[in-house]
Amino acid sequence: MLDSLRNEKRPPYAQETFWADLKAGITLVASFVPTAMALGVISGMGPLAGLWCGVFVGIIGAVCGGTRAMVSGPSAVLAVITATVLMDDGVTLPELAVIIAMAGAIQMMLGLAGVGRFVSYMPHVVLTGFMSGIGVLLLWTQMEKLFHLGTSDLALAAFCLALVFLWPARIGKFIPAPLAVVGIGWIIALYVPDIHQLGPVPVGLPIPVLELPSLDFLPKAVGPAVLIALISSVYTLMWSLIADTFTRSQHNANRELFGLGLGNLVAGAVGVLPGSGTIATMTARRFGGKTVVAGIVCLVIIAALILGLGPYVAPLPLAALSAIVMLVGWRMIEFSFLLKVPRMDPRYSSVMLLVMAVTIFVDPVFAIMFGVIGANIVNAAQLESLELDSVISTPILDSTFSAEAPDDFSARIGLVAFRGSFTVSSSRKLIALIGADIRDHDVVIFDLSKATHVDDSAAHLLAQVIDRAKQTRTEIVVCGLHDRIRGPLFAFDVLKRIPEGRITKTEKEARDLAWSLLTAPPS
Repeated sequence: MLDSLRNEKRPPYAQETFWADLKAGITLVASFVPTAMALGVISGMGPLAGLWCGVFVGIIGAVCGGTRAMVSGPSAVLAVITATVLMDDGVTLPELAVIIAMAGAIQMMLGLAGVGRFVSYMPHVVLTGFMSGIGVLLLWTQMEKLFHLGTSDLALAAFCLALVFLWPARIGKFIPAPLAVVGIGWIIALYVPDIHQLGPVPVGLPIPVLELPSLDFLPKAVGPAVLIALISSVYTLMWSLIADTFTRSQHNANRELFGLGLGNLVAGAVGVLPGSGTIATMTARRFGGKTVVAGIVCLVIIAALILGLGPYVAPLPLAALSAIVMLVGWRMIEFSFLLKVPRMDPRYSSVMLLVMAVTIFVDPVFAIMFGVIGANIVNAAQLESLELDSVISTPILDSTFSAEAPDDFSARIGLVAFRGSFTVSSSRKLIALIGADIRDHDVVIFDLSKATHVDDSAAHLLAQVIDRAKQTRTEIVVCGLHDRIRGPLFAFDVLKRIPEGRITKTEKEARDLAWSLLTAPPS
């Protein structure tokens, strides 16, 4: 189990790499702090919860994770989910801490179980619809908040948002746009008295809020914990893949999940926001960072600043923080993918748009479960036709079995050749196709020699076909049975339903046996 956490041999860490990471980490502080504070405010847990999330989850994830260049911390999607759980589900902060800690434990177990690479197999249309929905939700909630604050706040937010988009890229290498927005917004707020400010912010180490939950609460906590663990894991592994492209290395998904889970477990214990891989991974790269050391340098500096940050962040205008959140929301919307909707298969585009709509108008927590179910239904429908094409690869039941067969036998023997996978996607339709025709043949041969997979549902339905054949006095012969598909057939008593001596190794032996059954004198 622990072997799955071991990383492949990495290149040596040179002094030149350290100086690049040190410079990038110091510069990264300027963009990380305002974004983390804004996401902490959005989550309902406060700005320090976002900053401490970066410190705990980011440092633990960097030290224990499996990606060479990753910066973890608060993310917009987890901030929205956390806010939803706090407000809509009505949980308390200690209960939320239990949920976050449970999510971290789930991620650690996924890593230890060695299933990290499978976690990222969430359908792309579901993830795109969900992330785009979160982006729209962030834009809408911040605009609604600004309208309630007043005209001055709305004007300041519009100015800050324009500043973010127009900020020169050359200057952004030294002074990131989010830092410029916060600084300029703070100066404007000094001269415009009716602009709402963030207000007093407590400083110091986070106070642990994790309490032993009641037995009644635990079942309610499982759903949100699984969702946080799943979204955090998928989002992080997505950034791991992106990081691999510029580090020219290969991340260890299981170790990454274990390290991230340990970070979230600690985050829950101290009562701060859950975290994941973030866009700061790319920002650190843009500043010249080479490895996770850049993120560690940034977060160690932030940890030192937090202890005395309170008096300085209290005057920050809420409108400037809202502008940063709106920028994050804008970047989360997959405009390039949405433009492809007219060219996509309507089934997949419908799933994406429905997930996006459910995220915006119903509940982000429900949207991801709805999307996975919808995508699986679409995939099952697609697999049905593909599997039927391969399973019914020769004329079945109502066609001549072989040119070598005597004429009086040609319509009495049928063949079903299974090629490739035979799963729940195709099994029911296949059974419906061949079940009604079985009574018209005296012998039916099931050729399993080229079947690569038979799942439990297909095996169960295959057993029903054999039972139906017995009722119509149709003889069943099986050929080509091999070890890969023997297990499920044995588990569902399919093999017990086949009379002794009716399982052959080759198709020729099955033909000979079928003809002998037809020519045998009646018993």
